Amino acid sequence: MSTKPYTKLFQALPAYFGGKRKLTPWIFKLLAERIPRSHWSKLTFLDAFAGGCSVSLFAKAHGFEQILANDLSSRSQIILNALLVNQSVHLSPADALYLTQASVLPEETRRIEREFGGSVFSKRHAQAMDRYCHWLSQVQDPTKHALGKLLLWHLLSGFVCMGTSIGTSNRPYAEVLDGTRDWQTLNPKRFVDESFPKLLKPVWEKLESKRQAINAGVFRGSPVQAFQQDALEFVRQAQGDILYLDPPYPQTLSYEKSHTVLDAVLLGQQVKQPVSPFSQGIEALEQLLDQAHHVPTWILSYGNAVVSLDELIALVKRHAKGRQVEGFARAYTHMPQVSKNTQNQELLIIAH
Repeated sequence: MSTKPYTKLFQALPAYFGGKRKLTPWIFKLLAERIPRSHWSKLTFLDAFAGGCSVSLFAKAHGFEQILANDLSSRSQIILNALLVNQSVHLSPADALYLTQASVLPEETRRIEREFGGSVFSKRHAQAMDRYCHWLSQVQDPTKHALGKLLLWHLLSGFVCMGTSIGTSNRPYAEVLDGTRDWQTLNPKRFVDESFPKLLKPVWEKLESKRQAINAGVFRGSPVQAFQQDALEFVRQAQGDILYLDPPYPQTLSYEKSHTVLDAVLLGQQVKQPVSPFSQGIEALEQLLDQAHHVPTWILSYGNAVVSLDELIALVKRHAKGRQVEGFARAYTHMPQVSKNTQNQELLIIAH
């Protein structure tokens, strides 16, 4: 099956550190070689770490009987409710227009400008997001609200030079836009690769482009249930046929730290999340596998920072109880604009 249609489908998803959109066709191709696609319509697919939701969205498009998708973070719940659970609700041009209209905002509603204007975002872009949030707070329909939050996510990714690095590294570009820094001090590469010129586009143009991209990701597919549980609890309780595990990898960039500003904008407050036990070592992964014996097929995505493919295969075999365990590796860098490590590999285990 061609993966070209899913390239467009994935444009509905926001930039997400650790996302699997480039790897998802490979993952499902390997699955299809072991469980034919013709059987998928009778199977329940479990996604314990939905994250950026590319795997669950791909599964939804492939007609599983049902999908149970889980993630503890509130940011992932936005995507789950906007694109996965949602089967038919779209954002109209009027919705986007409504969400950008406002008179002068009272001081108490200008939080993004106050906390991040002139540093993470230019003041102009921070003010636009404050106006957006003001009107979004008045949207009552929960699906439309989730779609609006997803549109905000796309919007703020478009207001920084690097969409996957939302943080104070954008300060030089924000200061140029605010007129407090000479544009000639910027890295010339950012002009060549269009990452800085995109910041000059009108807000409405960005909104309309992203609205259409999000709508392309709304479709009738497999029914999806969204959960917001600790992964161990979800795996212990969920009943299904195929379990996909993509926990945070040890010795990689902390999800909690990298999403601090994103969570502050999307959730309306600074959120301090404890560091995931999966980021601290491989012991949490072993505990997770111990809770998964009732699910016949496991798919595990992992990085090679602390274990080799052979070591990961051996680890899974200790818990797989008679399953056939196969391992695969593929060179992959999640953030090539940040990491130049050519030794990075994506490891994949299928136990069935």
